[in-house]
Amino acid sequence: MSARESFNPESYELDKSFRLTRFTELKGTGCKVPQDVLQKLLESLQENHFQEDEQFLGAVMPRLGIGMDTCVIPLRHGGLSLVQTTDYIYPIVDDPYMMGRIACANVLSDLYAMGVTECDNMLMLLGISNKMTDRERDKVMPLIIQGFKDAAEEAGTSVTGGQTVLNPWIVLGGVATTVCQPNEFIMPDNAVPGDVLVLTKPLGTQVAVAVHQWLDIPEKWNKIKLVVTQEDVELAYQEAMMNMARLNRTESLTMGTVPGTGEKQRSMDEVISSLSECMTWRAEVTFSLCCFQFYVPVITGSPELLCTPRNQKRNVYSMFSAILD
Repeated sequence: MSARESFNPESYELDKSFRLTRFTELKGTGCKVPQDVLQKLLESLQENHFQEDEQFLGAVMPRLGIGMDTCVIPLRHGGLSLVQTTDYIYPIVDDPYMMGRIACANVLSDLYAMGVTECDNMLMLLGISNKMTDRERDKVMPLIIQGFKDAAEEAGTSVTGGQTVLNPWIVLGGVATTVCQPNEFIMPDNAVPGDVLVLTKPLGTQVAVAVHQWLDIPEKWNKIKLVVTQEDVELAYQEAMMNMARLNRTESLTMGTVPGTGEKQRSMDEVISSLSECMTWRAEVTFSLCCFQFYVPVITGSPELLCTPRNQKRNVYSMFSAILD
């Protein structure tokens, strides 16, 4: 995916002050229900009598359900499993087309986290803000849909339906579904003590997009403009947007190639020991120190945490470099 010119609202006959991110009040991980609260809310769903692993021709057909981002359900047709996920987010960047791509990549990332490289079908979930004018709706929403569609096609799949509703905030998401044989997915339980943790996308994306929004908020921008330039903010924002829109398909392919490699499904907060060591862009350490007082999350855009045996570390790095270059 090549770099895009910055989104200019006036090119679409919109007011120059139009910002997509103003159609929501929560950003990134700030919209997540705390895990302990979520588990309690889902207790009744976990009381399911059909949660045991099944067998086919003597082989165990694994099952994965409540509590994970993706479900794995053995089908009644022997030897096949349904792997499915759903997700949605609120606007985090102001370019509608790129926001559509980011939303699609966000949905697909949970399939890729299972080592699944092919998606059979996607649905799109779309909430149109009732605070938008007719012109804003008619100009912006088609760009979002096109971005979602293009990312799906890049992933080798297509969008065949979905649901669209009116909502106070813009909501962007979908459902990704595939039917697999047991050797076409990897259960997220392979990590062992001593494994190397490899993050498939840079950290700091939420910091970058938050600070970019502060360019329009003088009371916040004035507090950091002496330690970071507008040029640095724009650069970090563009890089963050491109990284969030990039599919994790390459990393999923690696999981099936390097022995012992798999995704470890856990909160990123559990593994970040030093923020300054995790930042990608040269200005982001400064950004982060300034952002702490505003409680800006560090992570968004669906990075995956890949676990690999220590002796396979160089192979993983080499494969990523070769494919991404």
